Amino acid sequence: MDSGTTINIKHGVGFNQHHLEWCPKYRHDAMQTAQIAEEMKQILLQIAADKGIIVHKIVVDSDHVHLFVSLPLWMSVSLALQYLKGISAYKIFRSHPDFREQLFRKGSFWSPGHFSRSVSNVTADTVERYIDRHEYPKYISGGDGHQTKMGRFM
Repeated sequence: MDSGTTINIKHGVGFNQHHLEWCPKYRHDAMQTAQIAEEMKQILLQIAADKGIIVHKIVVDSDHVHLFVSLPLWMSVSLALQYLKGISAYKIFRSHPDFREQLFRKGSFWSPGHFSRSVSNVTADTVERYIDRHEYPKYISGGDGHQTKMGRFM
């Protein structure tokens, strides 16, 4: 699936695409070596595959992570972040126990915060026009009561 294709499930159709970003606790440069950054990237890609998350783009920097993802329609951003941050912290601490002893003594690899933004291929103006067109269509001048496709407004 590319970033412009809707997801179809039994009783729904739509997008659930997001730009996610988060950083290690205290903004430590925990992933400063290429080896650790690549290891974290592979861990995150494996978690995503296991949980049905499609990763369109991933960047692991020394002190933060960026992901552009498509989540299953039933999955919230909060749940996706629980999976990605929780499992990756567990795995990185297992492969690098010195992190817990030196950098992250209180036990958390990731900071509790994050940035997230939904991503779509339509503008807010397009959605407003689409919704306006569907408000009581049989009473609007020229309305025929039939569903109008979003593509007609783009």
